[in-house]
Amino acid sequence: MLVVILAVVAVSAVVLGIVGLAGRLPRNRWVGVRSEQTLSDDLLWRTANRVAGPGLLASGVIFGVGAAATAVFDAPWAFVYAGISLVGGVFLAGFGALQGARAASIQARIQTGQVTVAPARDGGVEGDPAGSCGVTGGCGSCALNGLCDSSAHPA
Repeated sequence: MLVVILAVVAVSAVVLGIVGLAGRLPRNRWVGVRSEQTLSDDLLWRTANRVAGPGLLASGVIFGVGAAATAVFDAPWAFVYAGISLVGGVFLAGFGALQGARAASIQARIQTGQVTVAPARDGGVEGDPAGSCGVTGGCGSCALNGLCDSSAHPA
């Protein structure tokens, strides 16, 4: 019975991760990253679930591996593998949801003008967050702005 439950949860997590990552998960009150912000705006919903998608995919894989290990091994190891996969999968799904909610929050602040992208310096491309660090593709996030600056971190 435990194998079946883990397998169903694995398939569900993988499907939700793929649909969320593709931006095709419709806004609803049952599955996905559900917060006041994400339920109020389609763009925030898509952003949150796209960011949460990889975490859900990884948790689905962990649940699947746990289901397979539970089916192969005898007790008590079957319960150990089931427990480890359950804890790991729930942790990854929760971490992905947390990152998705954070991304939606940042997106909401950008939409309302509370956050702006810093202008490029040192010959970087305008609007490219990594350009302000002086490393093309290095930072990849406004939240990491300044962390790539080698003068701030002595070798």
